[in-house]
Amino acid sequence: MSLKNPRDRVNSRTDFDIRDSFGNFSNSRPKSPKGSQRRRGILGVVLVVCAAVAVLAAADYWANAGKIFQGVTVGNVSVGGETPEEARGMVEERGANALQEIRFTGGPEEFALSAEDVNLSVDVDGTVDRAYAVGREGSISKRIGERMEAAWGTVETSPVVDYDREAVRSRIENRAARANAQPRDAYVNVRGSGAEAVESREGYTLDVATTAANLDDALGRMSDEVEVAGETVEPAVLTPAAEEAAGIAEGAMSRPVTLTADGEEWEFSPQEIGQSLSFTPRGNGELRVGLDREQLRESLSDMYDDLTVEPVEAGFKVSGDEVVVTKSRTGTEIEEEELFDTLEAGLFDGKREYEVPVATTEPELTTAQAEALKPTELIGTYRTDYTLSSDKSPERVQNLEIASNAISGRFLAPGEVFSVNEVASPQEYNETKVIIEGKEEKADGGGLCQVSSTLYMAANYAGLDIVERHPHDAQLPYIRPGLDATVWFGSLDMKFENTTDGYIFLREYVADDGYIYAEVWGQPTGKKVEMDSEPLYLGADYSKWETYQKVTDEDGEVIFDDVLHKDTYMPLIDEKGKTLAPNSEEVNIAPVNY
Repeated sequence: MSLKNPRDRVNSRTDFDIRDSFGNFSNSRPKSPKGSQRRRGILGVVLVVCAAVAVLAAADYWANAGKIFQGVTVGNVSVGGETPEEARGMVEERGANALQEIRFTGGPEEFALSAEDVNLSVDVDGTVDRAYAVGREGSISKRIGERMEAAWGTVETSPVVDYDREAVRSRIENRAARANAQPRDAYVNVRGSGAEAVESREGYTLDVATTAANLDDALGRMSDEVEVAGETVEPAVLTPAAEEAAGIAEGAMSRPVTLTADGEEWEFSPQEIGQSLSFTPRGNGELRVGLDREQLRESLSDMYDDLTVEPVEAGFKVSGDEVVVTKSRTGTEIEEEELFDTLEAGLFDGKREYEVPVATTEPELTTAQAEALKPTELIGTYRTDYTLSSDKSPERVQNLEIASNAISGRFLAPGEVFSVNEVASPQEYNETKVIIEGKEEKADGGGLCQVSSTLYMAANYAGLDIVERHPHDAQLPYIRPGLDATVWFGSLDMKFENTTDGYIFLREYVADDGYIYAEVWGQPTGKKVEMDSEPLYLGADYSKWETYQKVTDEDGEVIFDDVLHKDTYMPLIDEKGKTLAPNSEEVNIAPVNY
């Protein structure tokens, strides 16, 4: 064990016990005593300042004890330095004077609402408590901040106010309904041969939501005046534009206009010109003066009547056994767009005389075209025996004649579709036997199906396309099964299309020999059509038939040779309730009668 120099121990401890500002041991020597003295001086100043602030705060507290701090207002009412009791009186007085009637100003029509109208009330105690709390409630920083703000300026508190917001909004909406107005565009009023401008008028739209919000702002200021929020709406056409347009209109009406065509003359008077003028907003507040073409056409109706001639179509009629052509005729019409453009271009520049452009109009079917397309030969025919029907009454024969006459004499253009229902259904028929769902009953139109079936087969033999066809429910004695085509008013129809290059002519008639004939006349197609039908099954319960068709062209080449359709027929129940089975000897199977 050895002894060390005490000085060496002091130095050693001093060297290792001092930490630097980062918490590390430092070998540096201790700072001079001057640094410690400086810190003690700063600490002393801080303590003095804090003591001064504490004294001032205490003085301020005792100076404002029981009073609202200076600089505090309720809305625009200064209550700073007042006791709560004194402030209550001031708020009550202000509320009694200013908030008993609220005036709405700034709109096209001022109005007022009483406190009673909207159940307006001021909570005086709550309002004063809110003012008194300034600088006294909340965090220390909040209280100090409010005190500083009040000392150097103003701290505004809002009154505690309650009112019926729905009632206020309803009152404002009522006022809006009265105050709102659509803008009125300036326009030109034409009377006789004179024109005058009618002034424009601004519109207005009251903003209900913003006005209601402005009420809250006013009450927060303890103010009885509320600004009405609204917007003035400018008209699209202003008065100067209408005045200019009126001047242009009067110039156009200054003298009559003369129109000529083919040596004839028509006068367009100033009054008629005025009636035909149009005034269209351009979008930049101006008016374009032009012509109302619909009205112009009406004003010139006499000229239109004189110069418009409808073309006459060529047609066909039967003379004996020959189809002859009725002649066509050209027509004339005013070239309207050209005339109106010329009038509109010259009328406002003072031009008063115009030649009316007239064009020739051709008929859709001229005489030459009709001669080239007229039917010349019988290209399809068929007949059925009406004496084979179970109803041999004169009424049924008369029905056959009514329906045949409705069809006979019809001409079909190329591509046109013929409908039996369309021409035959509107006729008046006798009540005779008909077949409804396989049963013989009585109804108007008995015999109509025989007319349609006969025409159906004639159209087939003419080589036309069948568009719609329906078989009967039961076999019929006057036409072979599979070759029939039933129709019924408004539902079942028989239709075919003229697929030839020319017109076809239909003729159907009831002859005294007991047959009804259907004929299709047209231009030769070169087609040859063969048709037949055969039973696939004949039983007591039903029958099934297959119909064949073979079509060849003029060179003998087969165009179609196949099954056309298959039909099923149920037993017929006659008017006495007797069931006639398809295989019964009482059910006649007619031959192919072409």
